[in-house]
Amino acid sequence: MTDRMEPGTSGDNSADPTKGPKTADGSQDCSCAEARAHLEAFLDRECTADLAERLAQHVATCSHCSRLADAETHLREILRSRCAEQAPPELRARVLGRLSTLRATAVSVTTTSTTTRTQASASGRVVRVVESRVESSRTVRFESD
Repeated sequence: MTDRMEPGTSGDNSADPTKGPKTADGSQDCSCAEARAHLEAFLDRECTADLAERLAQHVATCSHCSRLADAETHLREILRSRCAEQAPPELRARVLGRLSTLRATAVSVTTTSTTTRTQASASGRVVRVVESRVESSRTVRFESD
């Protein structure tokens, strides 16, 4: 494990300056710029497996990016603990009361199909024929467990 002294010094890649050099097995190394660009997605576990592996490896070997990841993680922990307010009991009771009302409500859903066509009648007049047909009808009932 090597400790990079300065951010962005993980290697040169002229094709894409945000990525580090290729490793011995041919996979792409991660640069500090790429690590910074994907840090939030990495911490949220929203990266592809390949990118997450490269970022984890980079953060483990780069003291600068490791400090950034630690600071971001610490900030998230502070926000999570400080923003953990609970709704007042009255609000909870009101919401649960409305939910139970909704669960007891039946909803009827009907799907219809309408066809309009023009045709000549027996007397020679042109008439417009509108046909409506019920395709399906169902009742949905919300009940509590």
